[in-house]
This record gives sequence, C-alpha cells and structure tokens, in this order.
Amino acid sequence: MTYKEHLRKNLTLAVPVMITQAGQIMVNLVDNFMVGGLGGHFDHIKDENIGKVALGAVSLGNAVFVTALVVAFGFSFAMSPLIAAADAKLNRGRVTRIFSHGMVLNMLLAVILLILLECSTPLLHYMGQPPDVIDKAIPFLSIMAWSMIPIMIFQSFRQFSEGLSLTIPVTFATIIGNIVNIVLNYGWIYGHWGFPRLEVEGAGWGTFCARIAMLISLVISLMLFKKTKNYLKEVSFKNFNKNIFKKIISMGVPTALTSFFEISAFAGAAFVCGYAFSQELAEQQIAKTNLAAHQIAISLASTTFMMCMGLGVAATVRVGNQLGLKDFKTLREAGWSAIFMVTVFMMFCGILMIIFRFDLPTFYLNNQAVIILAAKLLIVAAFFQLSDGIQLVVLGALRGMQDVKIPSIITFISYWLIAIPLGVTLAIYFEMRAFGMWIGLGFGLTISAILLLLRYHKQTKKLLHGNS
Repeated sequence: MTYKEHLRKNLTLAVPVMITQAGQIMVNLVDNFMVGGLGGHFDHIKDENIGKVALGAVSLGNAVFVTALVVAFGFSFAMSPLIAAADAKLNRGRVTRIFSHGMVLNMLLAVILLILLECSTPLLHYMGQPPDVIDKAIPFLSIMAWSMIPIMIFQSFRQFSEGLSLTIPVTFATIIGNIVNIVLNYGWIYGHWGFPRLEVEGAGWGTFCARIAMLISLVISLMLFKKTKNYLKEVSFKNFNKNIFKKIISMGVPTALTSFFEISAFAGAAFVCGYAFSQELAEQQIAKTNLAAHQIAISLASTTFMMCMGLGVAATVRVGNQLGLKDFKTLREAGWSAIFMVTVFMMFCGILMIIFRFDLPTFYLNNQAVIILAAKLLIVAAFFQLSDGIQLVVLGALRGMQDVKIPSIITFISYWLIAIPLGVTLAIYFEMRAFGMWIGLGFGLTISAILLLLRYHKQTKKLLHGNS
C-alpha cells in the first residue's frame, strides 16, 4: 500500500471524527463564550467583572469535571481496538460481547465518578481560589457531574460505532447536541426567551441536556445503518464472560491512567494559575486575570488537540484492523502515515495561533489585561501543539496494537514527574504565574512525544522481525 493510499484511508476515518470533535469542542466553546459574555454585549447588565468571574468558575468546574471525564473516556477507548480486531476477523459474536461488557463497565465507572465528583465539590473552598469564583463553580460542577451518566452511555455507543469504522452517526449526533446546547445556553445563561437567568448554572444545564440529545440521536442513527443495526439486535446483557471483562479492564485501566496523567496536569494548572498569594484585593484580581487567561488559552489549545483525535481514532482503528489480520508491514505504515498527517496539521495550527494571538481572546471577553496575558500563553501553546498532536496519535496507534501499559508509565513520568513540578516551580516560586505553568506543560508534552515515538518505532520493528 502506498503512502497516498494510507493518507486517503486515514482521512476517510479521521474527517468525520474531526467534525465530531469540532462539535464537542463547540459545546465547551459555547459555554466559555456565553459565560464570558455576561456583563457584555449579549447581556442587559453591563459589568465586565461578571464575565471574568464566570469564566473563572467554568474554568475551575471544568478542570475537575474534565479530569474525571477523560479518565472515563480513556477507559472506554479499550473497546474500539478490540472491536476493530474482531470485526476484521468477521467475528460477530465477539463484537457484540465486547460492546455489552464495555457498556456495563462504562456505566459502573460513570456512577463511581458521579459520586466522587459530588463529594469533591466542598473541597474547592480549600484550593486558594477567589471566593466569588468558587461560589459559582460548585453548582456548575454538580450539574456537570450528573451529565456523566448520559455521556458515558453515548461514549459506549461511539466506541462501538468507531470500532466498526463507522463514524458518520457520531458526527450527526454531535451536531444535534450542539444545536440544543446553543439554544438552551442562550436562554438559561442570560435569561432570554422566558428562561430564568441562571448564569454559570445555565451553562451546566445546557450542556447536560445537550448530552442527552446526543445520546438519543446516536442510538437512532445507528439503527438506520444496516451493519450496526444487525449487530445491536444481537447484543445481550444476560450472559457475561469474566475473561472479556478482564480483557477490557486490562486495556482500559492503563489507557484511563494515561488520559488521567495528562488531563490532571492541565486541570492542576488551572488551580496554579488562579492561586492567590494573599487575600488582598489587588492580588485577588491578578489571580482572576491569570485564571481567565489560562481558560481562554487552554480552550483554544484544546480545540486543535480535540481535532487531532480524529487522526488518533484513525490510527487506533487501522492499526487494530491490521493487528487482527497480522499484516504488520501495513500496520507500521498506517501508524506512521497518521503521525505525518498530525505533524503537518499541528504546525499549521501553531502558526495561526501565533499570528492571531491578540485577536482570538477577544471572542471570549474584552478585558485588556486578560487578552494580553492570553496572547502570551498562546505563543507557548503554539510551540507545544506539535508535541501534543504527535503524542496523541502515537498513543492511538499503540492502543490499536493493544500496547497500553508502558505508554501509561511514559505519560506518568512526562506529566507528573516533569511537567507539574517544573510548572509549579516557575509559576509560584519564580512568580511567573500562568506563563511559568505553561512552560512546564509544554516541556512535559515534548518529553512524552519523544518517548512515545521511540516506543512505537521499537514495537513495530519487533512485530516485523518476529514475523520475518
């Protein structure tokens, strides 16, 4: 297979997923745009400080919730490579069993995380954050915690669909979810169209309802495709096999930890950026500015990262298929072609981020101090975009090979032993605040990308030599 054919196959899988990811990004961007607009253009109350506090509250709430959500997503990612390998062998029974067992495990994890999130909300008071930000963050986080149930049911169906190389239904469902989110957010955040004015809580309820709409839309669309409809008809939740549970858990736990190590670094960064060195009013304002700037920059950086997940999914599915067929030469080429594509894409995104670094933050709010700091952070983000994209796709390729334990250790070292200590030292000890924290994150991402590339090269070479 030529590289041109590899690129075409990657795009066939990746583009619908990238559209899906763009849709999921829009859910978060709409939340950020609208709460940042409180006290601004769309609001009858004119006070820019309202938007800054609200944006900080969403930042902290999402920092905690997304950490739990990414762990849950990471666990569910074990389903797609196992389904892809079984589908390549035309083993229908194994595909349906992986789906039913994965759904049960995902629901159990969702309930556990819901309980943990609800219990963790009082702890936000002890994180050294501005009190008015915390007061708004707690109810927002509580609402988001309950959305864990519908989103994990949705994720189970999504991994099933993508494992079968069918990505269109997920794209359709995400578009529906975005429409619901935009409409309900506009009503509940500002109190328009007869809705009660809930501000930050309104963003939470809009997202909750959007996730239910996404789930319903995905199930309906999967029943419209002959392949998935036939599979779903054979799904049974009566007879379970402990060996399948063990297989999913053995892949899901390291994958979840890999996701946790990275997202916890970025979640922790939000608390470091919003840390106030004293209770003085001026210091509290500086903390709020750094927290708001961090939220803008991380929101924009997450946009390109989430788009790259399309290529990560393509790498997982294609590598998983070739693993099932034992075509290790094509397997290696499929992974490298996806890595090449993400390198080009992220270089392009990084350049755009630098060029428009002062313009992009203005979409969120009009506070000049926040815009200047966010622009500074975007320069750092532009440079680590390349490493971020590469490590994401390589992790996807390794997951397709069912190689998850060593990558988990690599991410632990890169983020917890390098990125977090370096970032905290620069931010607090050297008083570089958000800028210092971002330098630490960028350095950790680069180390992760290099080590994972070496791992993929070594493992695929081993497969080739073992087959020759």
